[in-house]
Amino acid sequence: MPTIQQIVDYADRKYENTETDANKVSDLNDIHTNVYVKIAKLKNKYEIYETDTVADQLTYSLPSDCSLDNIIAVKVSRSTTITSSTAWNTYEYAGLNDDTAVGYWYGDAGTSVIALLDYDMPIAATGYSIRIFYYKRPNTLTSSDMTVIPELDADYHDLLKYGLIQAIASQGANPDTEIADYWQKKFDEFMVDVERNLSEKYNTNPTQSSQCEEYW
Repeated sequence: MPTIQQIVDYADRKYENTETDANKVSDLNDIHTNVYVKIAKLKNKYEIYETDTVADQLTYSLPSDCSLDNIIAVKVSRSTTITSSTAWNTYEYAGLNDDTAVGYWYGDAGTSVIALLDYDMPIAATGYSIRIFYYKRPNTLTSSDMTVIPELDADYHDLLKYGLIQAIASQGANPDTEIADYWQKKFDEFMVDVERNLSEKYNTNPTQSSQCEEYW
């Protein structure tokens, strides 16, 4: 499995450039995060984070590998005792035009923090279980340790190589559009095959598969 250094070396062999390693790894990190999350969605591979309510507390911290846009569902138990028959409230995302006066809602409360509202008020009870279903973000790639192997499955590392070359070629005052387009095409073709294969293999809906049966 290639390290960050090996992926950067591949890009440098295929396309001569003057970008610093720090810039290349910054681009690689963005590509890696996007591809990692996209493939997790295709596989319906999600995490479940659990914490408890605190009476009248509006906001709750998200795990470090969770961002608001990667949340699939938020559920809160209706009792402090969790059994196979426990009832759960499902919280919907509150957009700018949503009326939170009725129903159960979650929303953006700042970096790595969400707000939970029951009919426009914080949850009144302590000890209810909050369960957040989400697609995790991979660890951040940095140039401080080029020996790190990206978390993305090695079968898909060519996407990182193609994407990095495309990113390098498309930058600067005089981007090399012909080269950028070539590597973007290779990236897109690979991704089409990945999407087709994974869609055929993993065809269940998130939070409805057997992974979650124990929770309801």
